[in-house]
Amino acid sequence: MAQKRLSLPALSSVAARGEISTKSSRTQLDNSSGMGKSCSNELERVLASKTGISATTTFENHLDLSHGGLLLSIPVLLSCGLLRYISRFESVTGYYTATHVLISLVFLVLLRINRLERSNSVPAGDLGRCMGLDRIPEVKTLRKRIADFCSVTDVKQWQSQLSRDWMQLDEQLQGVLYIDGHVNLYYGKEVEMPRRFVSRMRLCMSGSTDYWVSNQMGHPFFVVPKTLNEGLVKTLTDDIIPRLNMDVPDQPSEAELKANKKLHRYMIVFDREGYSIDFFYELICQHIAFCTYKKNVTDKWDDADFSDYQIVNQAGDSEIVQLAERETVLCGKKEKDKPVKKVTVREIRKKSASGHQTSVITTNYLLSIVQICIFMFSRWCQENFFKYMIESFDIDSITSYLKNSIPVTSLVVNPEYQALDREHKKVLSLLKKNKMKYAEITLKDKEMSEKEMERFVKKKTDKKTEIEDLEKEKIEIIQKKKKTKKKIPFSDLDENQKFDTSVNERKFFLDTIKIIAYRAETALCNIIKKQMANPQEARSLIRRLYSADADIETDLINNILTVKIHNTNSWADDKILQILCNNLNETQTVFPDTNLTILFKLVTS
Repeated sequence: MAQKRLSLPALSSVAARGEISTKSSRTQLDNSSGMGKSCSNELERVLASKTGISATTTFENHLDLSHGGLLLSIPVLLSCGLLRYISRFESVTGYYTATHVLISLVFLVLLRINRLERSNSVPAGDLGRCMGLDRIPEVKTLRKRIADFCSVTDVKQWQSQLSRDWMQLDEQLQGVLYIDGHVNLYYGKEVEMPRRFVSRMRLCMSGSTDYWVSNQMGHPFFVVPKTLNEGLVKTLTDDIIPRLNMDVPDQPSEAELKANKKLHRYMIVFDREGYSIDFFYELICQHIAFCTYKKNVTDKWDDADFSDYQIVNQAGDSEIVQLAERETVLCGKKEKDKPVKKVTVREIRKKSASGHQTSVITTNYLLSIVQICIFMFSRWCQENFFKYMIESFDIDSITSYLKNSIPVTSLVVNPEYQALDREHKKVLSLLKKNKMKYAEITLKDKEMSEKEMERFVKKKTDKKTEIEDLEKEKIEIIQKKKKTKKKIPFSDLDENQKFDTSVNERKFFLDTIKIIAYRAETALCNIIKKQMANPQEARSLIRRLYSADADIETDLINNILTVKIHNTNSWADDKILQILCNNLNETQTVFPDTNLTILFKLVTS
């Protein structure tokens, strides 16, 4: 006998009577809607279209709700500030509130749905019920809301407020910030993005550069996207340091800085791209300490200068390393009618087992030699962060195909200078080859005939003439380069040389959502790491929990939303999950837009 299919009103009455829905009943309900897949809340959808009144967050009783484990992230998402400045987006109305949209986006990010069009691969109805809705917004709705959010608020200011809060709450900050660039490759053909060197691929490719600011563990605070390849020093000077001056907490006062010349406001750590003596001089003037690798190290220190030191890493493992320290004076370039800038730094060298010496320079005189090395070599946490974000959250993806114009005042490399530079390199290459060939033309040991001698002299003379011509050409190119501006305003480019950028506020908005998701996931990992035999598997376990089924029960009398997470495949993981639930229950988190306190349990408990 065929199974009787319940009508939409009949299924809706099941929820109204307080009965528990199952996967089968939810599937029937989702397929019975006349407004679209899983659009079972027809009345509120019609009201929203006519009056602009948004849907209310209403939880029902459900069994085996797909991806119910995502609710474990709600307490940490809220503590990371996902909805802290929600008023910025509340002017955008519709069936879904700004809260619904933000939670939907961050849920998709946590599930590794890195492109909005792939949101169709998850059960929209069950994911919506995890938020007290009939379904999550569809792709075109999400795209429209992101565009609307970016039009009603300054997304960069929103991220700035969040980063300031994160710095205030970061117990591991210690006044040390890490800055590193990451190239977002662009494979499209819609715009002509400028080319830049990609170290991970050892190629020059089209793209933009994002400069990330994070703490010692690689946890991000904010990101500065750059279409034009201005370099780390200019980005630090113009965009990052002014923000850090305002945002970094617990900075000493001007009186304290004057009283103690070794005191600094904070310290920034970066790689060799930021190596500039003029820039170092400016940092010292602003009482900002720095730590980076020294460039062009040619000398070697004596082995007797090195001593053994014990370094303990973040995992608690100790290591004996050989370190040495000296005071070094760095001199800048000579310029006409200007004194040579000199910077005094601490130079610290680490000697490896092979005898290689890694040179680190810093102006921080308050930290020990071991602490400086720990901070410098922790820079690899940012590299690990980039790798993880590319693999898990796809930070390189294009959010939209919206093209933004480049500000006309922006400086770009002069195409004429670029052409001269290519010609210069070509001549230098030819000159090097010809000089090597000239050196190879030598007299043979045996006696030469008169004709052979003539050919030898002619060959030698011709090659010498060729070298002299190349030397003249090289000098001419150098003179032309001196008279040609290296950079010009974007407005001075010819029309056929101008280009747009694919970097826009919508990508910046989603990058901020991904930062919140990463920080929330990290917070969950920090709760369970100490309980795990292998702490490195914490993220893997958390990712599995996001996809776990859960039962939901609502107690409207006591205002409790009970989330029962289904057990894992391992007793050890179940024990860790119970510890995680206990920790999250202590936060007494109320689900947004409701008065229901979330209580986490295991199904068997």
